[in-house]
Amino acid sequence: MGIWEWFLGLFKKESGLVRLDENIDNIKAEVLYKKLAVDASINLIANAVARSEFITYEQGKEKRGENYYLFNVEPNPNKTSSKFWREAIHQLVYNNECLIIQQNDYFYVADSFVKKPYAFRDNLYDQVEVSGLSLREKFRERDVFHLELHKQEIRKVIDGMYVSYGKLIEASMKHYKANNSRRGILKIPTSYPETEKAQKELESLLNEKMRRFFNAEGGAALPLSNGMEYDELTSNIGVKGTAEGREVRSFVDDIFDFVAVAFQIPPQLLRGNVADTDKAVNNFLTFCINPIAELVEDEVNRKLYGKANYLNRTYMKMDTTRIKSVDITDIASSLDILTRIGANTLNDNLRILGREEIDEAWANERYITKNYEKINDNAEGR
Repeated sequence: MGIWEWFLGLFKKESGLVRLDENIDNIKAEVLYKKLAVDASINLIANAVARSEFITYEQGKEKRGENYYLFNVEPNPNKTSSKFWREAIHQLVYNNECLIIQQNDYFYVADSFVKKPYAFRDNLYDQVEVSGLSLREKFRERDVFHLELHKQEIRKVIDGMYVSYGKLIEASMKHYKANNSRRGILKIPTSYPETEKAQKELESLLNEKMRRFFNAEGGAALPLSNGMEYDELTSNIGVKGTAEGREVRSFVDDIFDFVAVAFQIPPQLLRGNVADTDKAVNNFLTFCINPIAELVEDEVNRKLYGKANYLNRTYMKMDTTRIKSVDITDIASSLDILTRIGANTLNDNLRILGREEIDEAWANERYITKNYEKINDNAEGR
């Protein structure tokens, strides 16, 4: 291809203008917006669940034993509980399912596995891989914790939605870049020489000198020769708050809102808005975190504890109230009411505040004010 054919090929047929950054590599940023929104959602959920406390009960009384230590401190020798549960919840939300196996009395999250479902007997889990190690053993359903979030993988729904919506973002970004790029007209006289030296100088001007001129951060000069002229076209460079810029930001906010709704997260939490934060956090716990906590509870109680223990009130319960940070001044009145009606013990209140409990019998006793009495006692005139 000759230099003139190459040069003319740079021009857009519709406008007759050349985009001087046409050959610069362009990263598909619009694809990264979806990944950012999805990853931010999953991390938010995983971090919240990891703050929960796994409370173990024995015959209706809270007891800190081996299982409490496994769930809250050290699930296995290589991971702390917070890191373990972040990994487990990340797998659950991102892949819509998570497999936790038990080896040598420790818990491990499977990186990958193959499930063989059956109708009237235990499902089998084969080709299980943990931390890059492939296990030969096949695991029965009763011997693992298999968590499944939704009937349909929500990430695939998001991907399907984004196929069309991503095109809107891409088109908007191109329009924004077109209106905010430096553009100009290079006038080349018809008498420009067609010698090999002149053609190389022209190619150097287009590929090197003009690129440096456009990319210069400070003042710059464009050397022209052989009667060539360059005229700068008007652009929106330096103009803040253009309509195109607001449009791109609006599309990105929409992506975060769509992804947040898909994961049952209040959109303002994902975007970092501080308005009505308390209400948003409560909705986040109610509709997103608590269902996941119940999913984990049910799986652990039915497989680790079993029917007999559960009916005998020996089980595990996830306490998600610790996820939300509390201000003493905000809940002082509520704690007072819960204490004087006998709903909370002193240790219950200390746990809510994140403080160490008191190892005394009286700290677990319940108190009630004399303002409360039985209805029958009042009717009998006592």
